[in-house]
Amino acid sequence: MVPISFSREQGESALPWIVAFSEGFSTLAVEVIAIRLAIPIVGSSITLTGVMLGVVLFALSAGYWRGGALSAKWDRDATRRRLSVNLLAAAALYGVVAFPLEAPALEKALDLGLDLPLAIGVTASLLFLLPIYLASQTVPMLAELTNVDGKAGKASGKVLFFSTVGSVAGGIVTPVWLFPSIGVARSTWVVFALLAAGALAMSARRLRPVASAALGAFLLVAASNAMAARTTAKYAFDSAYQTIRVEEDPAANGRMERALIMGGGRASGIYTDTGETSFAYAHAVQRAFETTRAEYVLVIGAAGFTFPRDASAFPYVRRVDAVDVDPAVKRIAEREFLRQPLPAKVRFLPLSARYAVRKLRRDGQRYGFTLIDAFFGKSVPDELTTVEFFRDVAAVSDHTSMNVIMDREMSSAFARNILASIREAWGRVWVTDAKPGDSDMTNALVTSWAAPGAIEWKGSGMVYRDDRNSADKDHVDLVWNQ
Repeated sequence: MVPISFSREQGESALPWIVAFSEGFSTLAVEVIAIRLAIPIVGSSITLTGVMLGVVLFALSAGYWRGGALSAKWDRDATRRRLSVNLLAAAALYGVVAFPLEAPALEKALDLGLDLPLAIGVTASLLFLLPIYLASQTVPMLAELTNVDGKAGKASGKVLFFSTVGSVAGGIVTPVWLFPSIGVARSTWVVFALLAAGALAMSARRLRPVASAALGAFLLVAASNAMAARTTAKYAFDSAYQTIRVEEDPAANGRMERALIMGGGRASGIYTDTGETSFAYAHAVQRAFETTRAEYVLVIGAAGFTFPRDASAFPYVRRVDAVDVDPAVKRIAEREFLRQPLPAKVRFLPLSARYAVRKLRRDGQRYGFTLIDAFFGKSVPDELTTVEFFRDVAAVSDHTSMNVIMDREMSSAFARNILASIREAWGRVWVTDAKPGDSDMTNALVTSWAAPGAIEWKGSGMVYRDDRNSADKDHVDLVWNQ
């Protein structure tokens, strides 16, 4: 095979710019996927994003430095061969090791007692430092290969341009199009394919052995993804925000239950024979709601739309507004979970909770009853735990309630702090045991009024604020200590 040339005499090849674009795309895609895979374990928070970003940038800087040092002392053939090997090794490490092991490794780190930032940092460093370090050497090596006229600044600037454009594309395309269309697991295949294709393109004379290695690595990636993706779910979908599954299993009372699983946690449940809500806390919410006789109802965190559906059945209810940031949840709830259209009284607002509440206030909306049910999986978005958010909700609601998963004794830092934050915003706060007889960590219904069976909380805690919020770390401590 004729070696690939970058010389001006044969015309400038587009290959190095394509490879640079692919490397940039894959690097940002890796970061997005890594964060997405960790969310069901530790929740979506600035801590997760910040630590993961720091690990990625550190690996990139090390790779840039080392790639430049190596390519400066090698000839073109040696640089091209090393670049090919690096890309293929990074592809295999991502597909076979990093992505499949991230969630279990993060859980193990938390089990060992590491705090949230350290657990994320150790897991990300062990799994992602090496492949990012190898792949990022592409930029200085390509700059060396394309520097045919002695203008290093021009060559490196052009390579960085295409790599950065690729990063922009990877950061947008991965969550917006890849996750909803092919799922998170198969999105990792795109990373593998881009890097493996770059390795093949740069291999020049060694195409056959590199192609064989790429095929073997692909089979390993496919096998590991197939094993990880095995599920008994009736339905599964990866949106830009979360993994959503629908499962059917016998409940403790022997009736068949259909559950909506969001981010790894049971978000809603119904009995398959009647469609009746099966979750105990949902019944507690409905009992509290009935005492208000509210005509307008607001639900923040739609999940399977069981409460909006049930509330709309009361004749005095005129409208139920259901807010959820994920626009896919309504379609999935109607087609796969409830398996019936939502009542006409239910209006779906696919907006972020913070923006939606403020917009509703500007629009002059007022609700007799509001339910905040924003938990999913093992986490709650930390921006929905602050006193500023609770004040915004109180400004549009006469009777406000929130489903909180916490320890029954309410002695954990998370329980005390979130209750203190709610009380700071609402004035007083009551707590109802929404699931009597449950485990130490259970559903509690927190209300702004003395709902039936509620006990006023008079404890103390630190208030979570937008500019100082440790809710993500406190909740991880609660979950993993339990």
